[in-house]
Amino acid sequence: MRSLSPFLSRLSVAACLLVLAAAPALAQGLNNYGTLYSRFGVGERLLFSTSQTEAMGGAGVALRSFSYASLDNPAAWGDIALTHFTFGASVTGTSVEAADGTTSDLASGGLSTIQIAFPLRQQKLGLNIAYRPYSRVNYRAVQTESFLPSDGGGAIDYRINYEGEGGLQEIQAGLGYRLSPNVLIGGSINALFGTVDYLQRTEFPGSVGFVETRSTESVRVAGVTGTAGVIASVPRLLGEADVLAFGATLRLPARLFGERALTIGQSLDRDTLATETDGSLRLPMEVAAGISYQPTRSLRLAVDTRYEPWGSQFESDFALGGFTPGGETILSDRFRVGGGLEWRPAGARRRAPYLSRVAYRLGGYVDNGYLAPEGTDLTTYAATAGLSLPALIPTASFDLNVEVGQRGDATGLLVRDTFVKASATINFGERWFQRRRLD
Repeated sequence: MRSLSPFLSRLSVAACLLVLAAAPALAQGLNNYGTLYSRFGVGERLLFSTSQTEAMGGAGVALRSFSYASLDNPAAWGDIALTHFTFGASVTGTSVEAADGTTSDLASGGLSTIQIAFPLRQQKLGLNIAYRPYSRVNYRAVQTESFLPSDGGGAIDYRINYEGEGGLQEIQAGLGYRLSPNVLIGGSINALFGTVDYLQRTEFPGSVGFVETRSTESVRVAGVTGTAGVIASVPRLLGEADVLAFGATLRLPARLFGERALTIGQSLDRDTLATETDGSLRLPMEVAAGISYQPTRSLRLAVDTRYEPWGSQFESDFALGGFTPGGETILSDRFRVGGGLEWRPAGARRRAPYLSRVAYRLGGYVDNGYLAPEGTDLTTYAATAGLSLPALIPTASFDLNVEVGQRGDATGLLVRDTFVKASATINFGERWFQRRRLD
């Protein structure tokens, strides 16, 4: 088996690079549309911490790891011993079913994260800088209608296309500090920015004398908030090698300032009328708590819960999907519970056979989102799984994950989403920015 290790390592590198290269290209080659529910609020809420936690149901608030620098909890950066570089991408295929039985297949993809983290003092004080999407808007819906012209002619068909794209992005920078061997604290500054475009196109297929019209509403905002976190561990709880850890984070509400621009025109000309309005929106706070348990060096278990009070704390001067300033809203508080396990047969033994050094991960989560049209249930149920494939470099890995789930129900105006998400992430660690000592 050892003789196969170099070949399997190279094969894992090739597989991961292939998925990373194919994800954006595949999405672009198809339609680059996702769930119709991304029309509402600030879009579909995204969550990425590490490729490790992604395959474990998103549970990472209490995880401490040598190989990963968690974005879930800034306290984890106090554990950093190596310089970590992470790059990830994903592609999602969604099958949409409407109440009348009609279906459509959609696909989209893009970056999951770009991250660099390194120790200012090894396993004492760590610095992290990362980019990741906060929310995503990418939908398309078509409505076909007809009208009778005033000259008494036959009915004229027309088609209205509703499209949306954009979302909010996040840049996170902060420090983690080890207060003691068993207590870590940390904090970060989170810069949020982005643009959401709502496009409505009215077409008259097969009709002469009617010109396509377009209207676009763009909301562009930016702002800053902060996150604080803590991790406390209890070693040797039931045995000599086990560790129990608790983690918690608090992200403050964020006030984002920006403008809304409306353009109306014909065909490709969208400058016939342009108006701009200044304003702001307020994202709610986010509270997360988790627990992890490592009974042996080969096994890890983790469970997280997350709460975001969108229904009571979200404010906006701009009209968004499902939200009207001073009017009705379909936004509700978000609850998410996820958990999973990681099994690495070889534990910390680096000279074990290759397949024994692979990390095998399983998990799942339940997320009610932050949309609640009256009398409906838009809860997402999903199962996750993944492999962490060791590379020739001991501190590098290539992670391949898959997520399968379902959201909503095909009743009334609602649709049922069945989705499959595949992702690939490169994790690389090295001893950078450290002085060598001469004894």
